[in-house]
Amino acid sequence: MKRAYDVDIAVVGGGASGLAAAAAAGRELSGKGSIALFDAQPRCGKKLLATGNGRCNLTNRNAIQPRYHTDDRSALSRVFSGVNVDDTLSFFETLGLICREEDEGRIYPSCGQASAVLDLLRLEIARLNVAEVCGCRVEKIRRADSGFIMTSPLGEIMAKSVIVACGGKAAPNLGGVDWGYDLLHSLGHSVTPLNPSLCPIPVESPHLSSLKGIRAHARASICDGRGRIYSDSGEVQFGDKALSGIVIFQLSSASAGIPSAGMWVELDMLPERPRNELIDMLTRRRVLLPHLTLENFLTGVFNKRVGMCVLKEAGMTPLSRSVSELNDGDILKIASVIKGWRFPVTGKAKWISAQVTSGGVSLNQFDGLTMQSRLCRGLYAAGEVLNVDGFCGGYNLQWAWSSGILAGRSAARALIDSN
Repeated sequence: MKRAYDVDIAVVGGGASGLAAAAAAGRELSGKGSIALFDAQPRCGKKLLATGNGRCNLTNRNAIQPRYHTDDRSALSRVFSGVNVDDTLSFFETLGLICREEDEGRIYPSCGQASAVLDLLRLEIARLNVAEVCGCRVEKIRRADSGFIMTSPLGEIMAKSVIVACGGKAAPNLGGVDWGYDLLHSLGHSVTPLNPSLCPIPVESPHLSSLKGIRAHARASICDGRGRIYSDSGEVQFGDKALSGIVIFQLSSASAGIPSAGMWVELDMLPERPRNELIDMLTRRRVLLPHLTLENFLTGVFNKRVGMCVLKEAGMTPLSRSVSELNDGDILKIASVIKGWRFPVTGKAKWISAQVTSGGVSLNQFDGLTMQSRLCRGLYAAGEVLNVDGFCGGYNLQWAWSSGILAGRSAARALIDSN
């Protein structure tokens, strides 16, 4: 096979972590070595453009280890001690990006454009003379006396060090891939089970078709036979065969690695009102609104369709009956549904609907201070290909920036030290 490239550092993947790694390595080398970034897509950063609904939720002020799932929390803490949120913001400020903090610690570019983040990263690697090679999938990596030999459609790529940052399996329509796991597995690394995360949760209910598209505030919990796995409050969106919305994405993240059989989502539709107060309220409504039919008993409390479905779930049909016919037992049944409406989970979401991948290459096989492999010297990894995923709100991009900057910086320093 013909020799296509011979570089000091090869970055495999042009997403957030790969671009950060290339920029950090280029800055550290200061022209004293060659770097090339290879991406299988026609252009780098397609998934980055979609983050934060196109606004790019760059990071989160609360991006600390407990907000993530991984197989090695100690290594994760070391990564964030090396590059934290303030370090990341300083890094982007030197690129020319100005940011602002919004609700719940979410940090966005002041310009509100994910495209600006991508443009500034690409401008920086161009300034640093990093070769950006798109449409080039690295198919294999093998050790060689002088470093690594990679095969690609363009020919062989020689590199003294390699940073694998080609992302995860989620969102294949935005460039998500699964072959990064194979690359690292071929070099001796283990891969934990992969599951979609930050995604809708498929559920079943006879009421979903009539609720499709409706949004409601609720406290949502993901549960199984052992109890509640995780709870959070926010807006829930009803779909035809699934529940969605940010609060549901958080539940999917917390339960991604747990088998879905026997699992359910439970919605408290009035979390601000304790059960006893709710029962009193419903009892008063029965007295105040005896002239209404049950169809309108919860109108003014919920969206009308939601209210009707709550009553149907509580077994109050037919809804053409008078509110005056409700007895105390009926009130208790309605309150029970409002405070704990159950939706059995029917399986995992499809990869195309997931924002990130839960699982990946074991983090404990990499040094959290450098992102260098403990099994293969000169090999580094960063981003979603590793077994780290966080909640919604900028946490996953912070992981990409922290791990990418550390990997690029460390690979460059090792190269300098070896010369």
